Amino acid sequence: MFRVPFSGRLPLVLAVLTALFLPTLSGAQEHITMFGRTSVASAERTDAGDWDGTWVYVSKRRRIALWIRSGDGGPELKLRMSEKGTDILTDWEGHAEYVSRNRPGKFSLQVDQRDKDTISGRWIWRIGTDAAGRQETADFTMHRAGRGRRLVMRVETWSTENWGGFDEKYGLPLQVWSFQKASRRMALWGELPF
Repeated sequence: MFRVPFSGRLPLVLAVLTALFLPTLSGAQEHITMFGRTSVASAERTDAGDWDGTWVYVSKRRRIALWIRSGDGGPELKLRMSEKGTDILTDWEGHAEYVSRNRPGKFSLQVDQRDKDTISGRWIWRIGTDAAGRQETADFTMHRAGRGRRLVMRVETWSTENWGGFDEKYGLPLQVWSFQKASRRMALWGELPF
């Protein structure tokens, strides 16, 4: 029996793996690379599913829950974000006031457009006082993907301003965040898969 050495089988193995995974890779719409690492792949927009329910995003540095419900003018949002000892919980109008490391903070999630397939707006995140602080502003667009079980939040623009000697560094956020639908109901924070 003739045996092919492993080095002779390597091209065959690579050809099989390429054939299996190339369609998956080519189906990814976009990869965002930050600091030399691929962070998140964007998925194609779908009109499948609906907004209502609880959506979660998890990374090494933050956990976010989005609760979305149908309202008269379209979907309404409530957000809770936990990162580095900071815990922000907005009301259904998207406003939150909190304290982090003995500094006051305000977070506002403003929705400009909302319909059955798209939610867009901006967040304004301010920490500190009038004497010294930082404000971050970002415009975003959300759409559903993955048969309606994924929510893609794309950050369109992002800017930050420090004043009064406030020197806390804050890295550029991911340009695309991918949320998974955790529940069709308004699940409690403690029930979420973090």
